[in-house]
Amino acid sequence: MTIPGDNIRLRLLKGSLERTRAIPTNTGDNDVDYEGLDLVVTRNATGLPVDLAIGAARFEEAYHEGYPDQDLGGSVFVHRWGPHVSAMRSWHFGRFFEAWAETDLHYAPYQPRQIIAFLNIGLGARF
Repeated sequence: MTIPGDNIRLRLLKGSLERTRAIPTNTGDNDVDYEGLDLVVTRNATGLPVDLAIGAARFEEAYHEGYPDQDLGGSVFVHRWGPHVSAMRSWHFGRFFEAWAETDLHYAPYQPRQIIAFLNIGLGARF
């Protein structure tokens, strides 16, 4: 969503990524599931060569029923919020095409706590 003047945008985020570092065995859930939103300040407003974003994401992790005090069998999802920042840039070419690159830094309040960096690149079509 772009606010008039193309200086500020609001983005909704949703993603999932496998993780294996420092995960206890037999957890049954070793991926990063998140959804959230951020506010993007475009380079038109800042004069910088990239757009900048700041926001928050809700992370989901499966634990045993009764976590953390006792193990009652079964599992339950625990949700925790964490902040993130992003820097992104896109380039238009041709009439309908776009290339883009973005890097995100998320603080994921899992057990153990983690800082996750994403690098996204892609090609797309604009309509």
